[in-house]
Amino acid sequence: MVYIVMAQVFYRKWRPQTLAEVVGQEHVTRTLLNALSNMRVSHAYLFCGPRGTGKTSTGRILAKAVNCIKPPTGGKGEPCNECTMCKAISEGRALDVIEIDAASHTGVDDVRDLIERVAYATAEARYKVYIIDEVHMLSTSASNALLKTLEEPPPHVIFILATTETHKVLSTIVSRCQRFDFHRLSQKGTEEKLSRITKAEGISITPEAMRLVAKSARGGLRDAENMLEQIYTYYGADVSLAQVQEMLGMVGDERARELVKHILQKDIGAGLKSISHAAEDGIDLRQMGREIVSYLRELLLLRSGVDNDSSLTTEETSELKALSGTVSLEQLVRAIKLFGGIESALDNNSTLPLELALVDACIEPIAEKPAPSAAPQNQPATSVHPKQKTSSVSAAAPRDNAPSTYHNMHHPAHPLDNAVPSEPVKISALENAGSPLEQLTANWHIIVQQVPDTIRRSAAVAMLRSAGIKPIAIEDDIVVLSFKYAYHREKIEEIENKKIAAGLISQFMGKPCQIKCIYEPEENYLVREAQKLGAQIIDVEDR
Repeated sequence: MVYIVMAQVFYRKWRPQTLAEVVGQEHVTRTLLNALSNMRVSHAYLFCGPRGTGKTSTGRILAKAVNCIKPPTGGKGEPCNECTMCKAISEGRALDVIEIDAASHTGVDDVRDLIERVAYATAEARYKVYIIDEVHMLSTSASNALLKTLEEPPPHVIFILATTETHKVLSTIVSRCQRFDFHRLSQKGTEEKLSRITKAEGISITPEAMRLVAKSARGGLRDAENMLEQIYTYYGADVSLAQVQEMLGMVGDERARELVKHILQKDIGAGLKSISHAAEDGIDLRQMGREIVSYLRELLLLRSGVDNDSSLTTEETSELKALSGTVSLEQLVRAIKLFGGIESALDNNSTLPLELALVDACIEPIAEKPAPSAAPQNQPATSVHPKQKTSSVSAAAPRDNAPSTYHNMHHPAHPLDNAVPSEPVKISALENAGSPLEQLTANWHIIVQQVPDTIRRSAAVAMLRSAGIKPIAIEDDIVVLSFKYAYHREKIEEIENKKIAAGLISQFMGKPCQIKCIYEPEENYLVREAQKLGAQIIDVEDR
C-alpha cells in the first residue's frame, strides 16, 4: 500500500510567527508592539486590506502575544513561540482562540450563539480571542446583534475582525474597533520574502524570474508564494525566466514587443497578422493585452525620462530606449488608453477588441476645423451628398422661425450650455422644409447620429438613437418627445441625460429649449381589447 503524504503549502509553512516577520506592514506591527509593551491592548481590532497582506496572520500573532506564558526578555511584546500556549495557537488547537469564517456564518443565529459563548470563562489561556474573517459578509441583523458585545465585551475577550471590503462593514462596528489598514506589499518586499523561501527550500531561480513572480502577484504575498510553489512543483529546483513566463501564461518577449513595434511604426497590416497568429497559437489574449500595456507604460516612463526599476531584462530595456526616441508622448498616451480600456472586453474567442485598439492607435486623429465666422451669400453652409435629394440650408440668411444649422449656431448662454460642447457638429445634409416641428422630425436621425465626440458615448445619445423615440410637438420652448419604451423615457429623464438631450435640440433649434418626455407604448389591438375589459398596463418589456 502506498501512502501519499500531503506537504504543507508554502503560504502556510512560511506564515509569519512574530510581528517582526510580517512583511510590509510596519505601521501596523509597530503600533501593536507598543500596545503590547505598554499593556494597552484594545478589546476590538479591525484589520482591513487586500487579500494576502497578512491580516489573519497578524491576528494569530496578536493572540499568541497576549496569551504567551513566557514572553522573551526584551522581546517588546513578541510571543516566544516555544511555550505550550504559543505552540497550541500556531498549530490551531488552542480552545480559547476561535477563528470564524463570516462568509459561512452570516446569520443572526450564528452571532447569538457566539455571544452566548463569549460569557464563558477561558479554558486555559489568559484571553479568549475571536478572529472573525471576512466580517463584511455578516448580514445586517447579525452585525447589529454583535454591536453591544463588541462595544463592551467581558474583560477576558478580544475581538479581531478582518475584511477585504471595509466599505461593506457597518459604520457602527468600525467605530467600536481600532482600525488598521493593511497595504499591498511593494515589489521589493515581496522579492525579499520569496528570496528567503527559495534559499530555505533549495530553489535556484534567476533574479529576472523572481522579479516577474513578484510583479505578477500585484502586492499579494500569498499569491506570490502560491505561484512560486506551483512553478517549483512543475519545473523543479532550477527555474528560469522562460519557465516562469510559460507557467504564468505570458506570450513572452517577442509577441508583445513585436506588436508594440507595429503600433509605434503604425504598421496596421503587420499588427493584425501578429494578433491573428497569437490567437491561432492559443495565446491568452487578455494576458497579451496586459503585456502590451506594460510595455507601453515602460516606454512612456523612458520617454519621460523616469528611471524606473522595472522587471524587464537589460536587452528589453535597451530596445525600448531605442524605440522611445521615435515616438511622441501623445501617441504613447493614446495607445495606453486604448489598450488599457479593452481588458474587460477581451476574451479568448474574439480578437476584435485588440484589432480595433491597434487600428485606432495607428490612425492619427483628425482635428476638426473651427467653424467659419461667416459664409458667402451664395455658398451653402452644409455639403449635400449627390445621392441625397435634400435642399441645402444657406448660412447667410436663414428664414424666420426656421432652425439654424449646427455650423453657424450663435445663441445666448443658457443652462444647457454645460451639457453640450460648443464646437460645431459636421452634418452631411439637412432637411429644411416645413414648420420647426417638421424640420426637427425630418432631421432627427442626423441630430442623433452626428454629435460631438465628447458626448458620443453618453447614455443620452445612445437612448436617443434607439428606435421608438421621436419629437411629436413643440410648445413654446418645450419639445415633446414620445417614447415607445418606458425604460428609455426613465433614462432620459435623469438630470445629466436630460441636459444633453435638451442641449442637442437647442443647438438645432437655435434657441434654449427644454424637453418633455411622454410614454406612448406601441399600439396593439390585443392590448386595446384587454384595456376595454379593465386591464391596466403595469410594465412594458423591450424585446
